[in-house]
Amino acid sequence: MNKAGILTFHNAENYGAALQTYALMKTVQKLGIECAVIDYRNRGVVIRNTLKNIYYLVTGQNPIKNHKLYHQFQRQFMNLTEKTYRKPLDFEKDADRFDFLLFGSDQIWNPDLANGFDPLYFGQFPTRAKKIAYSASLGKDQITIEERQKLNQLIAGLDAVGVREETMLPLIEREATCVVDPCMLLTAAEWAQIASKPVAKDNYILVYQLFANDQILLTAERLAEEMHKEILVLSPYPILKDRKRFHQLGRISPTEFIGYYQQADVVISDSFHGSIFSILFQKLFYTILPSAKTSRITSLLETLALSDRIVTGADLPPDHIDYTNIWPRLESEIQQSMAYLRKHLEIE
Repeated sequence: MNKAGILTFHNAENYGAALQTYALMKTVQKLGIECAVIDYRNRGVVIRNTLKNIYYLVTGQNPIKNHKLYHQFQRQFMNLTEKTYRKPLDFEKDADRFDFLLFGSDQIWNPDLANGFDPLYFGQFPTRAKKIAYSASLGKDQITIEERQKLNQLIAGLDAVGVREETMLPLIEREATCVVDPCMLLTAAEWAQIASKPVAKDNYILVYQLFANDQILLTAERLAEEMHKEILVLSPYPILKDRKRFHQLGRISPTEFIGYYQQADVVISDSFHGSIFSILFQKLFYTILPSAKTSRITSLLETLALSDRIVTGADLPPDHIDYTNIWPRLESEIQQSMAYLRKHLEIE
């Protein structure tokens, strides 16, 4: 059996990073290929995890629990390599153990997150393994001329380039394909298999907020008043105690994250993966764009004809989504992405 290795931000302590890693690994395994997540610890990711947990400590949000939850998810649901790699050179010695190396998904090509352009995420080393980028992302709406030049130099050695956002294609000076985030390669039923049952079972609006923005909370309050629902908030920011309808979930695991999404009546989010799971579980959802890095969200919604779910000003989108029209578009994108994987993983 052929063996594939995934190089991504698997240990970044956020839901999108953990779940996209799991999804790509499971998808490759379903294609009949042995797959491992390479336990490489990029310095930029480690620093961001540390800073995040310091913030949780300062704001009383239990950073030890947060770290343990992600560590437990990695050990339980990811087929991690026995060896942990902390420098690109350490892994290069073992690269030939794999037949295929998958680079992505997530913002692995974002120099702001990866402590510069990490050569390991571009396959900048000699190996017999075929090098395939899948759903790799820059995670930025704009890059400098120097960053674009560097990006194209680094991807020259890859055997195939699959990116996550349509907006990246004009930046790339070689053949490239736009593919979906791995989370969309698994069905809602497959996600439900790893979901933890939430404490709150029904009749709530889920707010998944990554960036400070009062419009999210105001929109949630407005909808909760109209729909007579409680509001559960998943956010790194402590919510003010005088907001009676709001209940902060605190630090929860990726499997609990899936469970709360599965049971929510309505979702309000400023997150890319927040929008993805709303769509997969066919939820009534509202997207409030963050102040930066919006292209990955707008690209996703435009592709699926869901741009009207973006909240602008005081006007709210309709309180109904016809998923019968959305699903054929999504299925088409998924099939194209699976065809890309099959082709480059050499599956007939």
